Amino acid sequence: MNQLELKQLFKSSVKNGHINNNHLLPFLNSQTHEIKIKEEGYFRNFDLVIALINKETKQNKTNYSAKQMKYEYLDLEYDIQHNILMRSQQFIEFSKKEKCKIENITFIPVEIKSDNDVLDERLPNQILNAILTFGRSYLVIDKKYVLNRNLQILKLLPTTIIGYSGKGDYFEILSIFNRCITNGIFTIPKRSFMKLLINNNITSKISDMVRIYYSLITLERINQKLVFNYLFRSEENLAINFLVNEEIDFLNQFCNFSRLPSEKTNKKQIKKLIKNSRNYLITDFL
Repeated sequence: MNQLELKQLFKSSVKNGHINNNHLLPFLNSQTHEIKIKEEGYFRNFDLVIALINKETKQNKTNYSAKQMKYEYLDLEYDIQHNILMRSQQFIEFSKKEKCKIENITFIPVEIKSDNDVLDERLPNQILNAILTFGRSYLVIDKKYVLNRNLQILKLLPTTIIGYSGKGDYFEILSIFNRCITNGIFTIPKRSFMKLLINNNITSKISDMVRIYYSLITLERINQKLVFNYLFRSEENLAINFLVNEEIDFLNQFCNFSRLPSEKTNKKQIKKLIKNSRNYLITDFL
């Protein structure tokens, strides 16, 4: 079948709860979750985006005390908290439209691959795109790929794979990647980072080391927010600010820097590395 036919079957399967081996996705219980299925035009670059709204905590509360709000927030799972913080624009826009609380929302991006589709180098990019946008990825494959030996390779990808059974609108979860990607690239161990600062005569004070370390983490978090929130932002909401005041104050400090690394400095470093590498013999590494 083609992609459109497989997509329609999968949408029917989600609505009817016909996904077997399902221990992860709350599709089967319409009493606890309200399901909203959005076509690719809603969130660009995705075949489907399924939005799950948790009904169990979806209550029309208008008067919260500070203490109630504090404990309600702390009860959230870490990945939900992190997604709300880093991908706030998506949650805010959706919650306004659907009139629900942002902590009750789970986004599931779905890529559809029918028997007529070719699995090529675009697939890893599509999975990465889903992870960068929503923190998770789901791949629906047709019967041919379920029976194909390539399925074992597909299971190595950081995505949950759902396969078509070939009967009616029944699907089955074939592999689970049960993790919301929240970590950034800055994962240098503190001890190694401190040795780097000492060896380069930057500082030997522990307090300064800690300050530099967490400043870099803060800078990376701001950079992630920029990527996540602008990547699929609608034009009418470009002016909405998603940075907190402390992050804005942090960025303001960069205006006071008298010297910044220049492109010229980088080119000199590259030339130096290339020149030095010519003095090495292949036998030095044996």
